Amino acid sequence: MKNIKYIPIIMVSLFTGFTSCTDDYEVNVLDTGDYDETEGQLQETAEFPVGFAINYSSFANNPEILEVVSQEADNVTLEYNMKHGAIVDNNGNFNFSRADEMVAAAKNAGLNIFGHTLGWHSNQNAIYLNSLVEQSGGGGGNNIDNLLLNPGFEEGEGDEFTNWGKYNGGSLLVAATEPDNVRTGDRALQATGEGQDAWRTQFVSDAVATTDGTTYTFSIWAKAESSGGNIRFSTTSSVGAQYSGDYEVGTDWSLLSWTFTANSAETGIALDLGASAMTYYLDDAQFYDPNAEPEETEGSDTYPVNGGLEEGEGDEFTGWGKYNGASLLVQTTDPENVRSGDRALQATGEGQNAYSTQFVSDPIPTTVGEEYTMSAWIKAESSGGNIRYSTNAAAGAQYSGDFEIGTEWTRYTWTFPANDSSTRIVFDMGASSMTYYVDDIMFVEAGSEGGSEGGDAAQVVDEALKNFITETVNHFEDDVNAWDVVNEPMADGGSGLRTSLNTTVNSEATDVFFWSDHLGRDWALKAFQYAEEADPEADLFINDYNLESNPAKVDSLVAYVQELREKGAKIDGIGTQMHIGINTSQSGIDDMFQKLAATGLQIKVSELDVKINPFEKQGFTPTPQLYGYQAAMYEYVINSYQRNVPAEQQYGVTFWGVSDKDSWLISDGRAEFPLLFDENYEKKAAYSGVLQALSE
Repeated sequence: MKNIKYIPIIMVSLFTGFTSCTDDYEVNVLDTGDYDETEGQLQETAEFPVGFAINYSSFANNPEILEVVSQEADNVTLEYNMKHGAIVDNNGNFNFSRADEMVAAAKNAGLNIFGHTLGWHSNQNAIYLNSLVEQSGGGGGNNIDNLLLNPGFEEGEGDEFTNWGKYNGGSLLVAATEPDNVRTGDRALQATGEGQDAWRTQFVSDAVATTDGTTYTFSIWAKAESSGGNIRFSTTSSVGAQYSGDYEVGTDWSLLSWTFTANSAETGIALDLGASAMTYYLDDAQFYDPNAEPEETEGSDTYPVNGGLEEGEGDEFTGWGKYNGASLLVQTTDPENVRSGDRALQATGEGQNAYSTQFVSDPIPTTVGEEYTMSAWIKAESSGGNIRYSTNAAAGAQYSGDFEIGTEWTRYTWTFPANDSSTRIVFDMGASSMTYYVDDIMFVEAGSEGGSEGGDAAQVVDEALKNFITETVNHFEDDVNAWDVVNEPMADGGSGLRTSLNTTVNSEATDVFFWSDHLGRDWALKAFQYAEEADPEADLFINDYNLESNPAKVDSLVAYVQELREKGAKIDGIGTQMHIGINTSQSGIDDMFQKLAATGLQIKVSELDVKINPFEKQGFTPTPQLYGYQAAMYEYVINSYQRNVPAEQQYGVTFWGVSDKDSWLISDGRAEFPLLFDENYEKKAAYSGVLQALSE
């Protein structure tokens, strides 16, 4: 070992903030190790598979990347290109071209491919998936006003369809009643193209009232007898027709959508089906204004009153009271501390009892025995504080556990059974001397948001999940023998299963979709079932992050895996991502591996990288000492994996990128150098740390 001694003041400055690792080093001594030796190859040294993740940009622009990987590893994982957002376009069509290109190149280099990932909330084509929810009438309760008459083609005699006409190719437009060719109900449209002009086979709706200049969406479910055909949509109006692009139609039901701006007061929809000599089946059409305000439904009261805290004079809030610490409960209008609207609650704890600062709703009607979910978006001025939720009811109070509040807006949820016909919800914020900001409070029946397990929306989302998993696994069946089926199912903190209620999402994101919001906690069970049906021989994994730093999360994941397996899910292994830093707790790493190994399943380190600049300092330049710490952390992870996970359960280690310039961590401009190779694909001290651990 190479020990470099420094005076104490240097040690103090270096380890400021590195609280989780300070016990691992001798006082006044920087132990950077001896990481000069890089001769050797990882795959030849390891007794388990070694892999690297690659992204398309690095693959396309750096031909040497696969050469490096093939020398060092057994397998590759495509960082993005097998995910829903990479494969499924806005019309629901599948495009495997980039993934196919990368898979072919990896196979030519002698590498196996690990599939990543079939079910996740991020990197999804949310535009397409949300269109399914909207079309089903399940878009957050905003029922769509379908302008079409007879949209499901159920009405009509023989091969005629009420409220629809046949402009061209009338004999080629008939009723389909075979169950395999009807999506819902008893009938669908069967249309055969002549293989000439698109308008040669044309099916047209009655005109409906539209507003000139208003945006509308037309959608319809379609499938073809064989692949390769295409159709288009157009409008009929007195001002002139408008045309969509061509839609390629596959052999499975998929939703095709077209958005356009109306140019007249009346508009008809035409299905132009004649371009390909192909037979199509179409069902369940919708034509609607996606921006229309939903109609108010009788009895649709929203609780709590004034959940956005916008109403009230000065520091008062309509619909809310201050039981304790009234002077500490005030309004804030600072945009930095308001999540939405113009106001939020600013609450300061006294640092005594939780109830010392207490913000309470007006009574809410509840049903005894029914479960309700209370949620709010909260952040703190600094980390370390905690609050709790409680109820106030004649039958007695109920209490949540403590929520540790961070400095970023986060949604905190609590589900409880009502014990009275009238319930107040309470924020108990006095335990810590901390200032919090609270906004966008909700109170709903459990399952009515973030976990509904019924209705048309659940059905179409279930179909979309099954379709994506089945098509993707079947497509790569000859090339991929293991998959991350479910990725990041657990929320951060102790919030349990991840949903939109407990996850902070950029409001402008178009690639975030929570399967659990529509399918409930069994969404992962369905994902594993569909993956097993598609390829019974493949190894199937569940994968999550921060397991080494969050004991509650690893415990929740292990319990969830047990629950899914008891329900019949084939889960062969657990992946731990391990996006860690040089200051990550070593004891946390050991505890995680021990808990995962105790499941008896295969354990995979699935996305390993080690941040050398974990506090994201601007203008950061790594020093040899810090490179030594990075190497030591890599060495510790591999040693802990080998020490705590039995050899027969060691599925392997995958590094999340090859060179520092390929890392996902630099995509937002941060100064980071987290991988085994530098920007020139030269081995770093980190590589030596891994090699040494594999050699021990």
